Amino acid sequence: MPTYHFEIVDGVKLADPVGVGCKNDHQARIVANQIAKQIAIDVETEGKRNVVVVDERGDEIYTTPVKP
Repeated sequence: MPTYHFEIVDGVKLADPVGVGCKNDHQARIVANQIAKQIAIDVETEGKRNVVVVDERGDEIYTTPVKP
């Protein structure tokens, strides 16, 4: 199972050193959307904040905004 990293970016990048195993890119996008929704619930967001998915090659494959 490929490992995907879910980085939080809001001007500064909070890297995900461990990552999460997902079946494919599609499942990684679903996980990123869930993370973004949970951040919006847990943290007051000021400014632009995104969850960026990075695959095993180090390529950014998806970005989703954290919406308050």
